[in-house]
Amino acid sequence: MSLARRTILAGLAASSAFPTIAWAQSKPLQIGYVPSTLFAPVFVAQERGYLKDVGLAASLTPIVAGQDAMALVAQGLLDCATAGLSAAFYNGVNRGLEVKFVASTGYQPSAGRPSALMVREDLYQAGLHDVSGLRGKKVGWLGNAGATGGYYVARILRKAGLAMSDIEATNVAAPDQEVALERKAIDAMFASAPLTGLFEQKKLARVIATVPAGIAGTGIFYGPTLLHNIDVAASLLKAFRRAASELTGSGYLAPANLAAMAKYTGQSVELIRTTDRYTFKPDLRIDYTTLLDMQAEFLRQGILAYKTPLNEVRLVARF
Repeated sequence: MSLARRTILAGLAASSAFPTIAWAQSKPLQIGYVPSTLFAPVFVAQERGYLKDVGLAASLTPIVAGQDAMALVAQGLLDCATAGLSAAFYNGVNRGLEVKFVASTGYQPSAGRPSALMVREDLYQAGLHDVSGLRGKKVGWLGNAGATGGYYVARILRKAGLAMSDIEATNVAAPDQEVALERKAIDAMFASAPLTGLFEQKKLARVIATVPAGIAGTGIFYGPTLLHNIDVAASLLKAFRRAASELTGSGYLAPANLAAMAKYTGQSVELIRTTDRYTFKPDLRIDYTTLLDMQAEFLRQGILAYKTPLNEVRLVARF
């Protein structure tokens, strides 16, 4: 074999073996996140250097709501978003936007209530202890009816014989939820950890209902920059999965992991430590049942721009 040919083959082998190194040297990945422990694997992977270990650099930027990020991901302004499934995602895929769901995060645990529907403390003290008493009440959550919170609230109401039309739904961004409860601008709030723990700690609200254990309506979304670069896409998920495995069992309480979650949620380490935790699958497997049931719920409510459900092939990418 000629020296020139050996040189070419060596170069090809090197570029194949270290695809992420080339990416990291060109620009950091832009990752949008909602500040909740639902997305702890992403925070831990960044802070503990797991992204660097696969040759990636990333910049994490907070986003107000997951549905707001879908257009940014599809346009390549964000390479990845950690957020909830939403009508914006389903509608975007139906319109041909290049965004895919690649992993589920934050499964609801069998014990504990990290995501919950909470009633304002004074109303609870006055006797509002169950969901049936929410008829005509102002109920808030992050996003609108087409957000993950809206889906969870719909499921909770359905069990109590109520529909979304029986309440006054209000979009309340996560940073505004505490103030809304303090000022009594809202009667009830669907919140996620660590805010559920914060509201109970400050005696602002009490949990009256939660979503079924073992489901996950949140996760990780990839846009075109990752969908067109399989090596980088797989390396990024590898780092996230490593972090997810670190968050199982007692590893959740490791000081470095608590510090990472506190940093990106803007809450104290002590609050993170004492608030009910989500369950993380080490392989970040997708909860296909919830993925498709959420779409069915949004179709029933008429908030999707199409009538025939999209199958998982159009919604999901596997790496």
